[in-house]
Amino acid sequence: GFLFPDTYTFFVTAETSEVLDKLLSNFDKKIEPFMSDIEKSGKTLSEIVNMAAIIQKEAYNVYSEQQTIAGILWKRIDKNMRLQVDATLKYITGKPSSKLTLDDLGMEHTYNTYKNEGLPPGPIGSPSIKAIQAALNPLSSPYYFYLHDNSGQVHYAIDHDGHITNKNNYLR
Repeated sequence: GFLFPDTYTFFVTAETSEVLDKLLSNFDKKIEPFMSDIEKSGKTLSEIVNMAAIIQKEAYNVYSEQQTIAGILWKRIDKNMRLQVDATLKYITGKPSSKLTLDDLGMEHTYNTYKNEGLPPGPIGSPSIKAIQAALNPLSSPYYFYLHDNSGQVHYAIDHDGHITNKNNYLR
């Protein structure tokens, strides 16, 4: 999560520590303009990066969707609801959402947001600046649920019944 995704140039002889230092240094440089907003958010840098990494995987690269999903996920945390995001299961199983099973949803693992409340113990990837911005600037909405259909279009629902309706309409 703290190894900023960017284009880097290294000599073939570069040591691992040199590569890590450059990636971490670039992260620090890129995140610096947002530190004031992070402090104002009442969340830690780790929480923002952790959420942004989930948003990056859950909302693809559409900023308005990232912001809406960020709003849903922060709201779920505030209400002590489980996040129940497929991205964390894909992280631990390597399976796409369409291949996840009920056993996967019930597996005991610290990154399983279907079983555990709150954010996982660490980021599931390295988020973009846009995902970080979305984590810092979530959109308020009446929604608590969302899913992506097979074409990637997102469908939102206010309650679990609406979510089940969306599943039946768009995933079957």
